Amino acid sequence: MELWGLVLQGGEARSQHGQTRWSPAPRCDSLSLVRARNPIYVMAKPPPAVAAQIAALPRNDPGRGPDLLHVTLLLLFDLRARPEWLPPVIAALNAFEGQPFPLLFDRIEARKAVTLRSRAPLAEARSFQARLVRHLVECRVPLTLGTTPEPHVTINYRGDRLGSRKMDPIGWTVDEILLVESVVGQTRHILHGRCPLRSHAV
Repeated sequence: MELWGLVLQGGEARSQHGQTRWSPAPRCDSLSLVRARNPIYVMAKPPPAVAAQIAALPRNDPGRGPDLLHVTLLLLFDLRARPEWLPPVIAALNAFEGQPFPLLFDRIEARKAVTLRSRAPLAEARSFQARLVRHLVECRVPLTLGTTPEPHVTINYRGDRLGSRKMDPIGWTVDEILLVESVVGQTRHILHGRCPLRSHAV
């Protein structure tokens, strides 16, 4: 499986001359001083056209940019507490092989937050999550949190008390997974790596 490493520099990403590696982004000491908690996730993010479609929903929080819309596949650990765990995670993901899988959301649910969910089981996504966890466990990656939530997209973290209802389906095929640090309190994601998913040749 080919992994395309990216390094973030000055807000931009550059390739590593075609090498197949995950590459950690440089740390910013000034940001580290103000972070209270830095959970790190494996995520799937919608492509721009789908993100724009989600952002246009009336119940979406306009205060959050469409680039923050995501589906959490796995919550790993608090990076602020254990920064030394990042390299082993990158090494394990560098060896992971996975295939693309579909996501389709056809329901808006209002709980503590407003989310897009599926009335179907999303079996392929759940199977992908299970394979990913098995791989990380086999690689002896430390997972202090290690949760695999039901796939969903949060569109308003505050909730709106407007109830739940069916919606026109919105979905995409996940063809890459991202290793992302969430900067809590700053409404910001820091990309630490990305991994394209490849279909097996027939």
